[in-house]
Amino acid sequence: MHILIARNAVLSGPNGTFGELFIDGKSFCFTCEQPWNNNTANKSCIPVGEYQLLPYDSPAHGHTVVFHNPQLGIYGTPAMIPAGKQGRSLCEIHNANWPFQVQGCVAVGKEITDIVPNGRGVTSSVATFAALIAKWGDRSKLTATVK
Repeated sequence: MHILIARNAVLSGPNGTFGELFIDGKSFCFTCEQPWNNNTANKSCIPVGEYQLLPYDSPAHGHTVVFHNPQLGIYGTPAMIPAGKQGRSLCEIHNANWPFQVQGCVAVGKEITDIVPNGRGVTSSVATFAALIAKWGDRSKLTATVK
């Protein structure tokens, strides 16, 4: 299964990065990330590129996946960062409504809209994340493109 996250420059800005998530070429949901902040851990959306998505059992978000591409400085888990190298890890896909709720991760939701009281975000995130979990099954052989 291949996931494409196509970011929307019109909807994105200093308060967040928003896009659409496709599974094997079909629109599935929308995404919400922090704005670009020079790939700073916990403060930036993930870099544009190709990724492996690795199964990860998150203490906070349950059975999810993490992005992994060492060439971009993104590692699935801290243990995967080679000695002497720096990089980000634990960039998950999970539920959240607003960019400030994700720490370098990707949140999913039904639609992008202004949500009181915090502004632009994604709706129905818990249900959308549950549907995504059902769709990807055992989480094996997942890849992603972020553009």
